[in-house]
Amino acid sequence: MRIMTSSSRRCKAQSAFEFMFIFGALLGALITGFWFSWSKSMEAKRFSTELQVDELLNAVSEKINTAWLEGRGFSTNLTIPFTVSDREYSLNLSSNYIYLTLGDTVYMKPLITQNVTGSFTMGAVNGLTNMGDYILIS
Repeated sequence: MRIMTSSSRRCKAQSAFEFMFIFGALLGALITGFWFSWSKSMEAKRFSTELQVDELLNAVSEKINTAWLEGRGFSTNLTIPFTVSDREYSLNLSSNYIYLTLGDTVYMKPLITQNVTGSFTMGAVNGLTNMGDYILIS
């Protein structure tokens, strides 16, 4: 009987070791899969934010450029959203560039004129008027 008990213990120990090994391997695969999906999710979110920023900068620069090219007296409206990707941001004009600051990141887009006066109001309709020598944002 003593021989059976020893063999039985050995079998149980080996089964426990195999179970722990398989469990560890599955846990490692699960953690790797979770990390991979999380990194892809963050990448998709970053891409979505950059796409929204690019769309906004294109819309604003196109409106300003159109107002400048149309000449004196031309006016148009531009609606600026309050947030981009559910985050607050700021729009600034300097020289012939428009800058969008979102957190620690600054995006920029060139304009064909550097003569733009005024500031944007977020979450509102902004008027753009060509005054002849400059574009007025009201």
